[in-house]
Parts: sequence; C-alpha cells; structure tokens
Amino acid sequence: MHPTLFHLFGIRIDTYSVIWFIALSIAIIWVIKRLEIYELDEYESRRVMAVSFFFMLIGATLFKKIRMIPYMIENPSYLLNFFNWGISEFGAILGAFISALVMCLFSRKVSFMKLCDAAMPPAILSIAIGRWGCFFNGCCVGITSKFFTAVHFPFDKIGVTRHPVQIYYSLIAFVIVGFLLLVERKILPLQKKKYYSVIAPLGMLCYALMRFSVAPVRERRSLLYMIQHYERFTTYPAIAFALPFVLIWLIYSLYKLKSLSQE
Repeated sequence: MHPTLFHLFGIRIDTYSVIWFIALSIAIIWVIKRLEIYELDEYESRRVMAVSFFFMLIGATLFKKIRMIPYMIENPSYLLNFFNWGISEFGAILGAFISALVMCLFSRKVSFMKLCDAAMPPAILSIAIGRWGCFFNGCCVGITSKFFTAVHFPFDKIGVTRHPVQIYYSLIAFVIVGFLLLVERKILPLQKKKYYSVIAPLGMLCYALMRFSVAPVRERRSLLYMIQHYERFTTYPAIAFALPFVLIWLIYSLYKLKSLSQE
C-alpha cells in the first residue's frame, strides 16, 4: 500500500485524495460531454452541476462524520485532524442527487431525469477509479481470507491476507458502467417520442446490489470496525429504504417505453 503519494513543502499529499480527485474530475468532464446526447442546455446544466458538486462534497464529508460520531465522542482530537476525515461515496451521491433535484425544480431548461441519466455512468465510473484510492490507502479492507484474490496489507502480520474489497468494488463498477452504456444505446431511440428515465434508476439498483454483494466480506474486526459497524445504521438502511422507490421508478419507465415501442 502507498497511502502517501509525496510531500510538497512539508505537506503530506495522500494517494487516497489524489485518486478520488482524479476520479471526480473525469466524471465531471464526461458528464459535460454527455449533455449533448440528452439534449440538455449546457449553460443551465453546468450551473446545476456546479451547485451539485458543492453539495456532493458536503454530503461526502458529512455522512462520514455521522458514522464517526461515537468515535469522535471518545476521541475529540479527531475533529482537529482534517486530513483524516475521509469521504463517503454514498453521501456524495446523496448530496449531489438532492441538490440537483432542488435546482432542477427551479429551472425549466434542465430535465432532472435527463440529467440523472447523463450523470449516472460517469458517477459509477468515479467509484470504479476512486476505489483504488481506498486500496492504496489501506482503508475499507476485507476480512481475512486465503482465497486466491486475497492480498497482504502492511498493517497485518506476515502471512495474513484479506479480500481486496476495494478492487472488487472497482471491477464491479466498471462492469456496471459497460452495462449501462449498452442499455443506453438500446433505449435512446425509443425516448425520442417521450422521455422516461431508465439509466438513473438502473444505475442506482446496480449500485445497491454492488454494495450488498460485497458487504459480507468487508472487515468488521479491524481498526475500522467501528466505522463499518455504524455504517449499518446509515448507508445500508438508507439504500434499503430507497430500493422500493428505485424499483418502482425503473419498472414504470420500462413499462412506458415498451408501450411507446408498440405504438
């Protein structure tokens, strides 16, 4: 693992932050490139994206802090160390989603559904790239295992290997991106008559399946035990609560598109 990338004027530049910054930058550039595909007003869409990016950062850090409240109560000094705060990818998605929804309600030039569809593959791609930052940082580790994919982390004793869940997340996310782009190519011609969002709810469903499928092999007994423990009361309940609404959204859109194709 290489948690420290380099030092600049005595300041530690960590690999985690750099990789996530690159991931988010690529995602934003790709979303801008995709605005034309969904016939979205570029100026208004960029304005919505700028506000969403701000609240995405707030959501990413705030959600992480909510999970860390018990630890911070016992260790108040943690609040003073900004570089250890970390981020929550789910909090980032939630912050961007809610802020974009509010912004689009006040903008007649930007369709929230279209913007969500345009942003979903890039958002999943940012996770696919960003999770490598988690891997090099040695966080979000997996349980000990002798499975052929298991790797040794420096903080463990010699001979102890773990599931590299960060890489699992990354590989699954890359597959999801490819799947979404394939579906997008199939349904875009049908949406010329009337638009019904499919890519956004489908991407959310795939994201939920990814989180729940990898959860069983995430570490709960290491230094990060407390974070993972409280994630059961934040991230996963929130995803479980949203799933029925996402499924209804997806089924409704597919039903409407099927009806349009039969006309």
